[in-house]
Amino acid sequence: MSEQPTEKTESARTPVDTERMEQLQDYSAALRTIRAARGVFLLILILSLLLHAAGYSAARWGEVLRPLPEIQKQLATPTNALGATVTPDAETAEHFSTWYYFIQLGLPTAEFLGQVSCGLLTLSFLFAALVCLSGGLGGVRGAISAFFWMLVLLALLFPWGRWLGSTAGAEQIPGVYYTFGELEQLPAEFGNWLDAVLHYVRYLGYPLLALLIALASDRRFSRGYRLVQRHLESRLKVKAA
Repeated sequence: MSEQPTEKTESARTPVDTERMEQLQDYSAALRTIRAARGVFLLILILSLLLHAAGYSAARWGEVLRPLPEIQKQLATPTNALGATVTPDAETAEHFSTWYYFIQLGLPTAEFLGQVSCGLLTLSFLFAALVCLSGGLGGVRGAISAFFWMLVLLALLFPWGRWLGSTAGAEQIPGVYYTFGELEQLPAEFGNWLDAVLHYVRYLGYPLLALLIALASDRRFSRGYRLVQRHLESRLKVKAA
């Protein structure tokens, strides 16, 4: 007589426990999906930043963005140090042409993909925080911190100078990404050391800063994700037992 209520209580609890276990498994699968998507978006963002840094390096030290008409004119009637005509180097012209058009097409494409990936990465961190909150899983701090840092990065990646257009002082607003026209107008020399420092901060410092923010945000998310997954695994083991 005393065992019958216990059996009824256990039988009444079993569907509830099963439903909760299914919910936890669903939350775990959702977080794994978010984590996989975040890896793709982060990779595209990093590649876009590295491509801009590589484009600047090629333009600055490789001199691959010299105007093509000028290069073709020099190669059409080349002369050596004594003023004698030499045979044109067609491979050199092809080399410069390939780099010229690659950077011309690659920079805007990388900028677009980087900005889109940054926006999607921001949403991924937000969705991860919402999943943790709705499931009462804990570990929300990492996802929330990563989300707000990505908002900062998204603001840095936005082309404010071009968006403001003709507004006074708009050209003075620096951005992480730069255009092909800006690379074509790189100064050959600097007036003083301060101009040189500001120049390199603009073209190499800002992309490096954006890269560090992206990696730091991802690290915060990964730390919170590991905590949540350990918490979920322990709860699922308890439920299964």
